[in-house]
Amino acid sequence: MINLKNLKNKKVGVLGLEKTGLSVVKAVEQAGGFLICWDDDKEKRDNLNVDGIIMRDLRDKNVIRELDLLVVSPGVPHLYPKAHPIVRLAYEFNITVDNDVGLFFSSHILEEYETFSDLPKIIAITGSNGKSTTTALASHILSKVFSDVEMGGNIGKPVLELSPLREGSIRIVELSSYQIELANILSPNLAAFINFSSDHIQRHGGRGGYFYAKARLFLDNLTDMSVINIDSAEGLFLYQRLKSAENKIIAVSSKLDVKDYLWAVGLKGCFITEWKRGKQVYSYDLRNLDGNFLSFRESLLSVYALARSLGISPKCIITNCNGFEPLPHRNQWVDVIKGVTFINDSKATNVDATIHALTTHKNIHLILGGRAKEDNFYQLQDNMTNISKLYLIGEAAALIARNFDGHQIEQFYSLSEALNRAICIAKDGDTILFSPACASFDQYSNFEERGNHFISLVEEYRKNTI
Repeated sequence: MINLKNLKNKKVGVLGLEKTGLSVVKAVEQAGGFLICWDDDKEKRDNLNVDGIIMRDLRDKNVIRELDLLVVSPGVPHLYPKAHPIVRLAYEFNITVDNDVGLFFSSHILEEYETFSDLPKIIAITGSNGKSTTTALASHILSKVFSDVEMGGNIGKPVLELSPLREGSIRIVELSSYQIELANILSPNLAAFINFSSDHIQRHGGRGGYFYAKARLFLDNLTDMSVINIDSAEGLFLYQRLKSAENKIIAVSSKLDVKDYLWAVGLKGCFITEWKRGKQVYSYDLRNLDGNFLSFRESLLSVYALARSLGISPKCIITNCNGFEPLPHRNQWVDVIKGVTFINDSKATNVDATIHALTTHKNIHLILGGRAKEDNFYQLQDNMTNISKLYLIGEAAALIARNFDGHQIEQFYSLSEALNRAICIAKDGDTILFSPACASFDQYSNFEERGNHFISLVEEYRKNTI
């Protein structure tokens, strides 16, 4: 648990009592702070069974004005589309509003590391798609080189539940736009911007607000090293802004020619390449690695760049890729039945993520749909050459269908109905890809539940074929 010693004897309000909020409760209690907690969900309030915790409605002005600090969980809106009433009250009473990420970095900069010969480092990773895979792969590789490596944040443990930093420690934190935008302090030693596409538009007041939330990680502090994917207009802009500051940068791209960048990591065909001052210093064929690393090549390029910035040799990085198990629900191979491959890509909650999956398979029977984040499904049209048929489900089915006149499309209410139809039509050598390009909340509580349902349906089909 991270030591929040600066909160001793402070009166701290905690809004939101799910996983992150509960980690804040434990950390503040350990630090000797006084807690007042609230969640709009009565069940969550009733389930908080911690001695000494006061549960009071923070919408009461007489209660909230007593606070020194209000700590807000990531899911609680603080500005767009409309600030939560408790957050708005805190602003009105000039009470500092922060989140667990801000507290984590505050603790980091307040710690005294003068006696350490090998200073601890925090690596922060953000982007629109593939953050968790990038974080997990970085942890996998760096754990084979350094003795004290942990990951957390938007994956695994909340940041305040990570172990205190010791000499030589490395903490790798995945950060969402929700976490970055509200954190009062952001001070990673290394940071990676792995890609960018439209997502969470309503929450951030538009695409620009979403980009700004990501960019804060780089523009509001000076890191030892920034790794910037330049395949989007936003990535190119961020690289140029950072280039004009006193900031060391590695450009990363799977699309552009990067040989003229000061330091860059790129992809030529299936080869990862590293360039310094116009000279290629390393090249490796990713097809020689165990596992399908080409399916998450953006993650590998960013992790390679982060590892190189830590002084790890190219050969050591590539060797230590072996044994990495891709995370579930992310372009996940499930089974091959009667020659048909089943892929679970439930984590693809936006169009860009689905486009990425379409580039890694052929003869695709694509199941997509759910709750639309925005109407940009027309962007899938450039990848129709790999698609044999579309099977649309959920709330967004009719919206998606309007973008594909003239293509083979069927609409269904449920995932099970769509999958059964795809199984009837798919032939030996085809792929049934579940890559929704939508949020799950019309029929499922999260993408994990949705992906697990797809896997269970495939497993049931396997049993029936025996």
